[in-house]
Formats: sequence, C-alpha cells, structure tokens
Amino acid sequence: MANYIERLKNKMKIKKFDSKQPIGAWIFVIVLNIVGFAGYFYLKLNHIQLGS
Repeated sequence: MANYIERLKNKMKIKKFDSKQPIGAWIFVIVLNIVGFAGYFYLKLNHIQLGS
C-alpha cells in the first residue's frame, strides 16, 4: 500500500518547466484559453446563441 501511495505522489507532483520550452507560446495558449472562456460566458450571460 505504501508503494501505491508513493507512486501516486510522484504522478501528482508538479514538475518544473523545461527551460527549452518556448515560454511565449505557452503564454499565448493560456491567454487564448482565457479569452475563449470569457467569450463563452459573455454569450451565455447575454443569452446569445450561435447557429440555429
């Protein structure tokens, strides 16, 4: 049982970012997701339906 808990901790542990990753691309993706969710909630709050 202790081995299972240890493996679960290792899977859930937040890993450090690789310094070779393009940080600008990650920022773009995160901002794009935030804009998408904000637009979704704006449409829902104002009862705007797209399509038929």
